[in-house]
Amino acid sequence: MDYECIGDDAGKDHLLLVHGLLSSRNHWMGNVERLGARYNLVLVDLPAHGSSAASLDPEAWHPDAMVADLDAIRAQLGIGRWFICGQSFGAGLTIRYALSHPARIIAQAFTNARTAFRNEADLSEHAARAERIAKLRESGIEGLRRERFHPRFARRFPDSVRETLSRDADRIDVAGYVKILEISLPSASLAGRVADCTVPSLLINGRHERIFQPVRQSLEADWPGLEIVDIDGGHSVNIENPEGFDAELLAFFGRYGKARSQERPPA
Repeated sequence: MDYECIGDDAGKDHLLLVHGLLSSRNHWMGNVERLGARYNLVLVDLPAHGSSAASLDPEAWHPDAMVADLDAIRAQLGIGRWFICGQSFGAGLTIRYALSHPARIIAQAFTNARTAFRNEADLSEHAARAERIAKLRESGIEGLRRERFHPRFARRFPDSVRETLSRDADRIDVAGYVKILEISLPSASLAGRVADCTVPSLLINGRHERIFQPVRQSLEADWPGLEIVDIDGGHSVNIENPEGFDAELLAFFGRYGKARSQERPPA
């Protein structure tokens, strides 16, 4: 995965940010200033998105392989432990990362991510995915532009963000995107595993995305220790409500890592 580092301050912890499908690392453009004031940021592009290539190796598309790629970035940068935050499909990867390598994660946050917890035994999910794949193979970029989460349909995005992410989405490698639907998504669900998570975790829930709210309720019941905040916003809550998102993330992460040790003691 291609990545960009913003900040190199030895006094700050690092924060990994992972976007979802049909986006790019520009997904965080409205959050970089506030988050970068507290953390050294590492922004990645998912495979076939942004500046990241589409691998020819089928095994590279498994979520475990993508987690290994994220951890390789940590090692390349010489980071011992870092904060992580994922959105949508990216949240599935960062949660999987925390489950696989808890000692390397200080704390994690994530946003609405139905794909990370869907029931893969539901045959209707398989049928819908197969239909999407067939349409994409037939129509290419035009099929990609009809995908429901293409940024051009994002009414709540600021115009500048919608335009930037729409351009980025139109440059996605369609064959690679199909590989994600075909190989990555069927293996992406973490349903039944989250109770084992030992990393401090926060869900920043965009409460206006109605389809995700039953998942939010299930996570509250099934994930001991998970903290949840419900704020205005939808599927891409960090874009739709950047100030609210950043405030919740910084408040939660501020309880851990270097930022906590640098806080003044109470008078």
